[in-house]
Amino acid sequence: MSTKRSIFLFLVSIVLMAAGCSSQGQEQPKVLLISVDGFINEYVDRNETPNLDSFINNGVVAEYMIPVFPTKTFPNHWTLVTGLYVENHGIITNSFYDYELGARFSYGPQGTPNDERWWGGEPIWATAEKQGLTAATFFWPGSEATINGVQPTKWVQYDGGVPDSTRIDSLVAWMDPSGEVQADFGTLYFSFVDSQGHAFGKNSDEVDEAVSDIDGILGYLQEKVEEAGLEESLNIILLSDHGMSDLSEERVIFLEDLINLNDVEVMDWTPVGLIRPKEGKKEKVYQALKENEDNYTVYLKENMPERFHFKNHYRIPEIIMITDPGYTITNRSFFETRGLLAAQHGFDNRATDMRTFFAANGPAFKDEGEVVAPFESVHVYELMNHILKLNPAPNDGSLDSIRHVLADPELD
Repeated sequence: MSTKRSIFLFLVSIVLMAAGCSSQGQEQPKVLLISVDGFINEYVDRNETPNLDSFINNGVVAEYMIPVFPTKTFPNHWTLVTGLYVENHGIITNSFYDYELGARFSYGPQGTPNDERWWGGEPIWATAEKQGLTAATFFWPGSEATINGVQPTKWVQYDGGVPDSTRIDSLVAWMDPSGEVQADFGTLYFSFVDSQGHAFGKNSDEVDEAVSDIDGILGYLQEKVEEAGLEESLNIILLSDHGMSDLSEERVIFLEDLINLNDVEVMDWTPVGLIRPKEGKKEKVYQALKENEDNYTVYLKENMPERFHFKNHYRIPEIIMITDPGYTITNRSFFETRGLLAAQHGFDNRATDMRTFFAANGPAFKDEGEVVAPFESVHVYELMNHILKLNPAPNDGSLDSIRHVLADPELD
């Protein structure tokens, strides 16, 4: 072999070694998005939560996060993963009828879970999969749907009875860098804090017990993350979808006392009345509600204030009735047979009771327990794309509105 060829091969080997070292030093970041439905900062403040405290003290926490309107579970979870306001993604509440599709969406599309016509926008797991990363979802509203032909590499049909440890074991195994899937993005979802709030009220012992359970779940997750060797690459975002407001039988609005129910179809009752007047009845119904406006505000769809981002979708009906926090819209028959929940959400997203939780921990985030200024949940999608080094789909969020949670806010 000639001296020149030997030198050439030596130089090539040096370049390849350097490239290998560089790629090893720039390991693909991972993101785990965890939702604890109905969780609020107040629950941490009043309870012994050693694992949550450690998570926050070694990470970053928002003073609070502002959900989107209406402050219901499905609209807000879909906003978190698409970065779209409700009027732009179309999941207008937890249960509604779509007159164009001729079908009902009720906590997910009935009988057609993979029908993407319900779900506007592009969720983060589809963004990741389209750009060469791997996503795994262990429950999240909408994660069972095919969006533009894309689903997460791993996903699970929702079953609230699946043990919490099973959810964590499976998700961590899917994200394990030495495992079969090696997912870059994952989701976990827990509903029982919200359930206890509805059943017993947000200041109940049952809610505090649920918060203690969540703290234990977070501790178990942290153990599994360390066992899998993920702590150097995994960024965990722990958040919620909405707050909670206690109800009272002294704060009830009976709709039949205000309008003739035969003149309308009520698409959703409370605390946001979505009212579809029958032909020729719109002005009569609206005026009757406006004249009796007390502990609620009524709008024609076209007059909804811009801050709600809740008028520019065909699924939103002509009349929207929004109660003050703590009030319930119902009818007497339902009230006499079913009564009230102890607490509810869905109110104005700027109401204090609807403020929700955001904390994050991992190499991308601040790590000294800093409490940062509030922001809207619509920006979380941009944040996750930034950490995962993805090009986001069109959305309503802005990285600049949330970059103050990052360890290096100036880094693009």
